[in-house]
Amino acid sequence: MLQMINKLRSLNNEQIIILKVYHCFKSILQMFGVRLYSFKNIVFWTYTFIVFGIQFNTLSAQNLSADRKTKEVPSYFLKDKANELGIEDILKDEYTFAPFTNKSMDDLNASYWIRIDFKDELDTLTTQKIWRLRTAVFSEATLYYMTENTLKQKAFGQFDGNEKDSSFFYPNGFPFQKQNLISGRYLYVKAQMHFKTTYTLPFRYLSNDSNRFYTTYYTVQEVKKIIPSILYFGACSILFLTFIVVYLNIKKTEFLFYSLYVFFSAIYLSAANIPSLRFLSESKIGFWTVLVSQILINLFYLLFSKLYLNTSKHYPLLNIIINIVVIILVLLILSHGFTYFSGFYIEQGSILNFQRGLMTLFGLFSMTYLLYKAKDILVTFIVAGSFIYMIGALGYLFTFNKYYMMGGSTIEIFIFSLGLAYKIKLGYEDKLTLQKEISMKEISIKRAQMNPHFIFNSLNSIQHLILNNNKVSALSYLSKFGKLTRNILESSHMATATLKEEINLLKSYLELEALRFDNSFNYSITIDDELDIESVEIPLMLIQPFVENSLIHGLIGKKVGKKNISLRFLNNDDHYIVEIEDNGIGRHSKTTIFRNEEHKSRGMGITKKRLEMLDIDNKNRNSIEIVDKYDSDNQPSGTKIIIRIHNPLK
Repeated sequence: MLQMINKLRSLNNEQIIILKVYHCFKSILQMFGVRLYSFKNIVFWTYTFIVFGIQFNTLSAQNLSADRKTKEVPSYFLKDKANELGIEDILKDEYTFAPFTNKSMDDLNASYWIRIDFKDELDTLTTQKIWRLRTAVFSEATLYYMTENTLKQKAFGQFDGNEKDSSFFYPNGFPFQKQNLISGRYLYVKAQMHFKTTYTLPFRYLSNDSNRFYTTYYTVQEVKKIIPSILYFGACSILFLTFIVVYLNIKKTEFLFYSLYVFFSAIYLSAANIPSLRFLSESKIGFWTVLVSQILINLFYLLFSKLYLNTSKHYPLLNIIINIVVIILVLLILSHGFTYFSGFYIEQGSILNFQRGLMTLFGLFSMTYLLYKAKDILVTFIVAGSFIYMIGALGYLFTFNKYYMMGGSTIEIFIFSLGLAYKIKLGYEDKLTLQKEISMKEISIKRAQMNPHFIFNSLNSIQHLILNNNKVSALSYLSKFGKLTRNILESSHMATATLKEEINLLKSYLELEALRFDNSFNYSITIDDELDIESVEIPLMLIQPFVENSLIHGLIGKKVGKKNISLRFLNNDDHYIVEIEDNGIGRHSKTTIFRNEEHKSRGMGITKKRLEMLDIDNKNRNSIEIVDKYDSDNQPSGTKIIIRIHNPLK
C-alpha cells in the first residue's frame, strides 16, 4: 500500500493526479481478501474510504479541465405532447425546432425531439475517427444516426442498461463518427424526463479517448462528494443490523420499525453514491424504490414513534392522528406506484410534494402537541430529533442539496438511538423492580410456609405438657406462645425486621423451648458492640429454623453432660455474621434420629431459599456454612452454623 502511495507521489506535480478510485479501492481490498461489495464488510469499506480520503489531501492535485474539455454543439427541440411522432415524421422537415434551453423539458408527460446540429463542427470531426457525444442523464432516450446509408437507433437513457460503466457523476455518452450524421450534419434524440431538473442539458462532444476522464477517473473533489454517502450508509448499516438484533432478542416492535426507518433513510439519501447499490438507479423499479423510500421513511418513523411514546395510552389524540396519517401514507405509496409505472410523471411528483407538505404540517403539530402534553422525558428525544430532521429535509427541498437532509438525519438518528437506549434502561429498571416485587412475594410465601411449621411444633409442645399433667408449665408456655405468635402476626406484612426485633423473637422462642424441655439446656446471646441492632435489617424469622434444628436434632438427643447453645451476632465489614453453636450430638452421630444426609429441616430449606432470593449478584452473595465439631477422640461434639448476610451499605 505504501509503495502504491509513493508511486502516486512520484507523478508529475504540475498535473492533477487522476485517481481511479473505484478500481484502486477494489484492488487494495482484494489484496486483503476482502470483497468490496460484501455487506458484512461495510465497516471495513467505510474505514478504507476514510483512510484514503486523508491520503488524497497529501497528494499534489492535477486540473482535469484540459483533459475533460468538450465543445458544445447547438441543439434544438420539438415538444411531442401526444407522443405520436416518429423519426420519419421528423425527417420530413415539417416541424419547427426551437433553441434548446434549461427549461425546455418541463413537461414530464411529453416526449421531446432534439436536433443536434454539427454544421460548424464538420471540419473538426475529420481530425479523429471516433468521438463521444455527452449530455446530462435522460430518464429515457434514443439516439438516431446513420450507418451505411441506413437509419439506426440506440437507447442510452438512465433505464436502458447502457450506463453500467459510468461514474457516479457522469454518464457514458454515445460514440459516433462523422459518417453517422443524418443529412451530413444532424443527430436526433428522442428523450423523456421523469423528473424535473435544475441544470442545463446542452450537448457536447469530445474525443473518444478523452471520454475516459469522465467515466473512469475521479478527482479529489469528486471523491470528497462520495465519502459522506459512504460514511452515512456505513453508519446506517451498522445501526440497522444492531436494532434488528435487539428486536430479535427482546421482541419489541418499535425496534423493528426503527431499524426499517434507518434502512430506508440510507437507501434514499446515499444509494446513488454506493457502488453495490447502483443497480437501484439503473432500473425503473429500482429507482422507484429509492423515490418511494422518502414515504417509507415517514411511515416507519410514525409507527416507531407511536410505540415508543405509547401514544394509545398517553396521547390518545395524537394516536388517532398518527393512525390517520399512516393510512394516508400507505395510500400514497400505492398511488405513487400506480402513477409512476403508468407514466403519469407529473402526478407522481405531485404525490411526493403532497407527502412532504403533509409531513411538515404533521411534524409542526405533533412537536407542539408533545411539548404541551409531555408526560415523560421520552418526548424530548422525539421532539429534538424530529425538529432537526425537519430542518434538514426543508433544506434539501429548497436547495436540492441532499447533504442538509443527510446531516439532519444523522443527528436525528443519533438522538433517537439515545432515546431507545434510555427506553431500554427504563425497561431494565422496571424489570428489576418487578423481579424484586416477585422475590418479595416469594419470600412472603416461603415465610408463610415456615410459620405454620413453627406453630405446629409449639402446639405439639403444649399438648405434650398437658398430657403430662404439667398445667403450670402448659399455661406459662401458652402465655409466652401467645405473645410470640402475636409479634409474628403483627409483622407478617413485613419482609424484614430489625436485628433487635429478630433477637427478641429468638429470646421468646428459646424461652418457650426451655419450658417445653424442662429447662434441660442453657442458651446465651452475644451481640458485637460495633453492631447497631436497631438499624440493621434482616429477613424476618431468618435464624429461628437454625436454632430449632440445633435444639431438636442436636441437644435433645444428648444424654450426658450439659447442653448449651450459643448465638453470636457479629459485624464483619461487608457482611453481618450470625453464629449458632451447640454442643449436641452432631449431624453424624450414630445416635442421631436423622442419619440420612439427604434429610433436612423443612424450615432450614425454606430459609436457604429466602437467602438465595436476596442475593444481589454473584460477588455479594449470602451464604450458610455448617461446621461439624469433633472432640479429641474424633467423636461428634456438636454443630456450628455460620450465616453470612451481605451488608448493602458496603
